[in-house]
Amino acid sequence: MNSHSTAKFVFLAILCAISLNAKGADVIRTHYGWSFPNPQLTDQDGNKVRFYEDLVKGKIVLINFIFTTCDAYCPMDTARLKKVQDLVGDRMGKDIFFYSVSIDPVADSPHILRAYRKRFGAGPGWTFLTGDEADITAMRKGLGLYTEGFEKSKSDHSQNIMVGNDSSGEWMRRSNMDKSIVMAKLLTDRLSGWKNSVGVANDFAKAPTRLKDIPKGQDIFNSRCMDCHTIGGGDGLGPDLKDVFRTRDAAWLKSWILAPNKMLEARDPVAVALLHQFNGVIMPNLSLPEADVDEVIGFLRSEVTQLDRNPKNGERKR
Repeated sequence: MNSHSTAKFVFLAILCAISLNAKGADVIRTHYGWSFPNPQLTDQDGNKVRFYEDLVKGKIVLINFIFTTCDAYCPMDTARLKKVQDLVGDRMGKDIFFYSVSIDPVADSPHILRAYRKRFGAGPGWTFLTGDEADITAMRKGLGLYTEGFEKSKSDHSQNIMVGNDSSGEWMRRSNMDKSIVMAKLLTDRLSGWKNSVGVANDFAKAPTRLKDIPKGQDIFNSRCMDCHTIGGGDGLGPDLKDVFRTRDAAWLKSWILAPNKMLEARDPVAVALLHQFNGVIMPNLSLPEADVDEVIGFLRSEVTQLDRNPKNGERKR
C-alpha cells in the first residue's frame, strides 16, 4: 500500500469512527449482541450519565418509567418497588440497581425527582432519571416499553417493567402488577444465578388451593393496596387501616377509594390532611368500578372485625 493509499485508509477509518460515535452514542451493542439504549440522562442529583455504559453495564437492574404528577398507577408502582427494595436488602446498590425514568422531563427536573425519591423512601441503588424527551421515548421503544399508537396521554404509558442481568444477557419484561416478593425473588434468584436468595418462607399451607377461593375484595386489596397499607401492622407509605371504620365515614371512604384525585382537587380537608401526614404520597386513582370498591370495603370490614375479636393474633399484613 503506497503512502497515498495509506493516508486515504486512515482518513476513512477516522471518519468511520466519528460516524459510529455520533450515531452509536445512544445505542450500545452489548457482548451478547443486544442493541441497548445509551442516551445521556441526568439523575436526581444533577449528575450526567450514559444509561447503558454508566448504569446498566455488568449489573442486575430493574427499569421502569414514571412521572411524578401521575395520580394513577405511578404512585402504586413506586410503592411496590419500595417493598421490593426492602426485600432485596443490602444487595441494593451493590449488584442490584433500580432505575425510574421520567417520561415528563420538562416537569420532572432533578430536584423534583429528588423530592419524589425521598417521599417514597428510595435508598442507595435506586436512581431517578430525567433527560431529553425524544431520547427517553427512543429509549422506551428500544426496551419494548412503548406501545405505538396507544399512548394518547402520559397516563396511557406502558406500566410494564424491564428486568435483566447484563452480565448473563438475560432480560425479561414483567407486569407492574407482579407481587413485590415475586419481583424480589426474580432479582435475587433467577437473575442472580440462584445465589444469595431473598430469605422469605413460603407458607403454602395457608395459601388458597385455587385462585377462585380468594374473595374478590381480598384479591384487589392484595394486588393494589397492600404495598402502602396494613391492617393492624402499623403505618407504612399510607395509614394502617385497622381503625378505618372508627375514624372515617363509610360514604367518605367509598368516595376516597373511587376518586381520590377528585377529592384532593376539591380540597377535601381529610384528604388534604392525609396527603400532608404521609409525606405527599398520593393515593392513586385505580379506576375501580363501584362494585369492586364495595368488595374491597367488605373485605376490610371483615378483617377489622376479625382483628377486633382476636387482638392477640397480632398484626395482619395482607
